Amino acid sequence: MAELEVSLSAINAATLMDLEFIPQEFVVRGLLPPGLSILGGAPKIGKSWMMLELALRVARGEPLWGMETKQGTVLYLCLEDTYQRIQQRLYCITDSAPSNLLFACAASTLAPDLEAELLSCIRQHPDLSLIIIDTFQMVRGGKNDPSYGNDYDDIQKLKRISDSQKIAILLVHHLRKMG
Repeated sequence: MAELEVSLSAINAATLMDLEFIPQEFVVRGLLPPGLSILGGAPKIGKSWMMLELALRVARGEPLWGMETKQGTVLYLCLEDTYQRIQQRLYCITDSAPSNLLFACAASTLAPDLEAELLSCIRQHPDLSLIIIDTFQMVRGGKNDPSYGNDYDDIQKLKRISDSQKIAILLVHHLRKMG
């Protein structure tokens, strides 16, 4: 059996130091850069309320907790809610909502079509800067395999999108008590 030669692509430190990169523009300065981030917490502590406030501030380009935001379209997949509940929450925190804040209460799972759906939305909204997926488990397609490898595979699919499109994807995840 012939051995395959695999080549590792590496760069030396001197060359790396000489490269010029475009500075990253944070979605929320000092808090939320482009790429994949995860917000984890116990159920019912206000994560969805916090995500709604974040989404609204980024869509408007308003500071969040004293930190500057980069204005852009926001896609909020509020997958444990209904449009009526989101509307009620919006009425609690604002009198007017911007048209560049998009909501979806249903989406495909990662296995068949979510990647294509997200890329399509990004093409339709070139200024899209933030996707919030609330909650991560809802897009995993009913997988009950809690293994690290399974989590990693699912997260990698979303990380590829955030990195290639230079946007922030924020996953909301429930933490459970361990024995």
